[in-house]
Amino acid sequence: MSRLAREATGWLLVAALVYAPWDYGATSATAIRHLNWVLGVAFVLWLVSLADLRGRRFPSFFLVTISALLLLLGWGMALNAHALFDTGYSLFMPIASPLPGAPGSVCYALSLATARRATILLGCIWVVTDLAQEPRWLLRMCWSIALAGGSIALFGLLQKATGAEMMFWAPLEPGEPPVKTFFATYYYHGNAGAFLNLVLPAVIGLAYRSVTRPSNPVPRALSLTLSLIMMVAVISNTSRMGQFIAALIIIVLLFLSGGKLFRRLKALEMKTALIGLVVGLLALWAIIGVSHLDQSLGRWEQFRDSWANDARWLVDKAALASLSQAGLFGFGPGTFPAVFPRYNLDERTQDVWLYLHNDHLQTIMEWGWLGALLWDALFVGGMLVALCGLLTKRIATPWLPRQRLSATLGLVALLGVALHGLVDFPLQIYSIQLYTATYLGFCWGSMRWRERSRLAAANSRP
Repeated sequence: MSRLAREATGWLLVAALVYAPWDYGATSATAIRHLNWVLGVAFVLWLVSLADLRGRRFPSFFLVTISALLLLLGWGMALNAHALFDTGYSLFMPIASPLPGAPGSVCYALSLATARRATILLGCIWVVTDLAQEPRWLLRMCWSIALAGGSIALFGLLQKATGAEMMFWAPLEPGEPPVKTFFATYYYHGNAGAFLNLVLPAVIGLAYRSVTRPSNPVPRALSLTLSLIMMVAVISNTSRMGQFIAALIIIVLLFLSGGKLFRRLKALEMKTALIGLVVGLLALWAIIGVSHLDQSLGRWEQFRDSWANDARWLVDKAALASLSQAGLFGFGPGTFPAVFPRYNLDERTQDVWLYLHNDHLQTIMEWGWLGALLWDALFVGGMLVALCGLLTKRIATPWLPRQRLSATLGLVALLGVALHGLVDFPLQIYSIQLYTATYLGFCWGSMRWRERSRLAAANSRP
């Protein structure tokens, strides 16, 4: 029963990774509710699987402690809310709270929904941390990310090729102007760019793995094709920050793996290498020809004027002014759209801002300095765990190649989304949060890989 529950947990997580980006990036209320159920059931099944702990390790003490403190803060602020925000009248209606003198959220409903999602995402990190102890699940999750992201990228290119004014299944109403910021299933190109950049390391990593080791020709061809599609999709998407971070990701991955890849390519016959190069260039030319790259590349010509006059810098200034009142515990998880209008007084930015174009500032506003510190500890702590493991090479029980690859890809992907969060709001989008949680699970799970390797080595001795 424990084994069946564990397998079901893994496959439900795979299903969630595929489903989340296809349902509008899990941005609609319906998609969020569906994803909550899928991930919630997966977490419950994982708890059932813990009935048999033979050969398994619970998530690290540090991860459990940080998660517990975040849940305590999030649920405490939600359940001790002092008001409820009325969106129709833009008013805060006072409500009775259990502890009136203690910190509480300014909106019970918004904080409750965010606390629920935070609980599920933290549970997802725990699940991935456990599944990552099995190399086969590491590979399955990487392939799930690559295939789901590759399908999204291909869909976006098909829309570009056909000149679609909106997603195929969401046509514009008569007289409605074309939407210029959508790509694939994402309404906002910045979110699409951040999602593609989370997928890009997995796709390139699988291609690198297939080229540098003996492998089946089908996975090799698939991974190389996906790499080509992903890179063209990143360029075709009109998010400049997405393109900039994608270039950084490719440069970093080439720097980390260039030596071994070059040696492998040198071992190929010249005829094989030339055929592969010609086929790749022809495929690239065919895709570029129908992708309207002039639209995305043309935005760089407007970079100087648009960057200097971008309204996001003005709203960042307004958000900074609110931090003194946000204090240690913040206004409450998820309360940014309710709180921000009182600080956004500049006539040039009078618009509806559901999210601040700066994930890091928004986190401080909602969760306070304490909550932001805990989220940073969760994020940076996982990256440090993976980095320390990668830098420790001379030991008796090294990581398996796919473990080193997964940790490296997780580090690069997390750095990319953290950098993107300085000018956009990718970490407020559920599908991107799920992929980020998966990579964090890889990183935190790497803490146990050497321990498991030593145990396997000891069991194999006569």
